[in-house]
Amino acid sequence: MRGVATGLIWELKRHPFFEAISEDKLKGLLDRAQPVVFGARKQIFAQGDDSDSLYIILSGRVKISSYSDAGKETVLAFMGENEVLGELGVFDGGERSATATALQETRALRLYRRDVLDFLDRNPGVALQIISALCFRLRHTNFLLEDIATLPAGPRLARALMRIAEHYGHHDDDGALHIDMKLSQGNLGAHAGLMRENVNRQLKLWETEGLVRQEGGVIVITDPEAFAKIGEE
Repeated sequence: MRGVATGLIWELKRHPFFEAISEDKLKGLLDRAQPVVFGARKQIFAQGDDSDSLYIILSGRVKISSYSDAGKETVLAFMGENEVLGELGVFDGGERSATATALQETRALRLYRRDVLDFLDRNPGVALQIISALCFRLRHTNFLLEDIATLPAGPRLARALMRIAEHYGHHDDDGALHIDMKLSQGNLGAHAGLMRENVNRQLKLWETEGLVRQEGGVIVITDPEAFAKIGEE
């Protein structure tokens, strides 16, 4: 994409994938990118597809899911602006290990595998930074799966909400923590390993206890300190 905005480059350099790359080199890489737009609920790529590209999200929200042989969905992560998805298969050349779906209209830059590998051939020092970022993401997935396997429903859902809030939340003047993402109870349940009905029941219980409230599809954690302790039980 020619004429990459300086502001975008500065934002991307905050990401572990790009912080070790000079502005000039990053601009040169992004000049090879193709702008793409995905509508809400549009699949970006599917588990099992060939891995031919990665995506840099410019705006919107994306969920990353894996599916069992029986078709059960586990939402591994939610991603947003200036985050990178689809990078694993680009480096190992294997099939997509997960499915990426736009939750709302999402704008992104698509970088093809050949361009990324060519860039790394000419800038080998960047590879270590990328490996570090991949390891962090793998640890995050391992923690998620451990929670699903070992925690009761309440603490499991509380941890899932706090994870999301850490990345996509803000505090208001009263100290309440707003999750800046509309989450369906189905997607939230798939992230926490719970049925939608169980998510609904637990949220209603927390509402009666004054721990959370829901405003137009957005979850607000009214007492973040007390709520975080639920996930520690």
